[in-house]
Amino acid sequence: MFKKQSPTRSLAFKRTVKIIFCFTIAILAIPLTGLIGELSTDYQQEWAKIELGTTSESNQSDLLNDPKSLFKKAYYYFQKSSLTGSLRDMEKASVAFDKALADLPLSTDLYLLHTAFNLKLHRLEAAKADLEKLSFMDEDPKVQVLKADIAVQEGNYNAAATSYRNIIEKNRNWDNLSRLAYLQAKFGDYDSAEQLYQEAEEEISAKEMRSYAWVELQRGYLALTRGQHASAWDHYQRADQAYSGYWLTKAYMAEWLGAQRNYDAAIVLYKQIIVCSQRPDLYHALGDLYLYMGKPELAKPWHNKALGVYLDSARRGDIQYYHHLASFYADARLDGAEAVKWARKDIQLRQNVATRDALAWALFRDGQYPAAVDEMKKALAVNWQDAHLFFHAAMIHLAAGLTEEGKVYFQKAVDINPYYNAFHVHR
Repeated sequence: MFKKQSPTRSLAFKRTVKIIFCFTIAILAIPLTGLIGELSTDYQQEWAKIELGTTSESNQSDLLNDPKSLFKKAYYYFQKSSLTGSLRDMEKASVAFDKALADLPLSTDLYLLHTAFNLKLHRLEAAKADLEKLSFMDEDPKVQVLKADIAVQEGNYNAAATSYRNIIEKNRNWDNLSRLAYLQAKFGDYDSAEQLYQEAEEEISAKEMRSYAWVELQRGYLALTRGQHASAWDHYQRADQAYSGYWLTKAYMAEWLGAQRNYDAAIVLYKQIIVCSQRPDLYHALGDLYLYMGKPELAKPWHNKALGVYLDSARRGDIQYYHHLASFYADARLDGAEAVKWARKDIQLRQNVATRDALAWALFRDGQYPAAVDEMKKALAVNWQDAHLFFHAAMIHLAAGLTEEGKVYFQKAVDINPYYNAFHVHR
């Protein structure tokens, strides 16, 4: 005989049922609090705890319009969207934030959280507007790091790196160290980046194993982009051992398998992740893998699914998929005109190496070779050390008749990663 469930727990359980297949749990009906201990992976357990908190605070805020509950509801949905990467969870977080911001007096924690949320979705102007509300906190490291994050997205890398170093002196934690490590790697200082990532891991407590796994994934991806495939896999395995069942780890592993031409295993892993996450970038990645395998007929349905979500999001006024649309039309559809259209939309919002590279590549696909060269020169001026950037530069310069420059950039790509032409995911 099952105990009668409270309304909160009943709702939580109904939501849990939707992902029963993903979690492969054979249960009929138990309270979510009882379920948490039975879930087999770290990811499942964290998801269940956040889901319970989300449901509880949702009921409290909806019924009582309680200020604390409104904040907690936004917080839990932010945490859930960060964990799952789900577009639906991001939309729910956005709604929760809108409600909290409209009904609550100025809350520093709420605006800090909302700034971070806006940055995840590339809403730089909205993020800046949030920080304007916190101008009295300009010297606070939490505000300063968000301003540095904005500087990164806007392509002001040297200023951001200087800010991160200053912030670390005041607030030395794993995520600030990781931010600086990312920039050091992109500037080609791989030893410094690796040292910073190691120091970041030393700052992580035993209660933050998802954070530890994330840092291991960054170290693994750094190794992969330098052609060090065995080292990359070691880091990915450590991430999986530290925090089991994480879809993000599986996605990195699937890319690695594709790069090793272990296509069957990569496809199986991608499909397993997709069942649970339903992320359009994973549809895109699986379509790209089939295309890389020379199977466009199998790529098409996955690419169509990705494109449908990207365009629906853009029609709603969202901007986070502009970069994906630019690369999709450039490489999956070979439609230069559409690629240019979306690349220009993206670069209007943030002018960094990635957006300049995307526009240059789109112009190349559209046959506008002189314009592509001009845009690529702007991307290269930052001295970003990236094999795929140099590959694009090589192709663009060769197409424009600049043969010697093209050869130089090909060599730069090979020097960084001898396997630069292996399967990889657009990020």
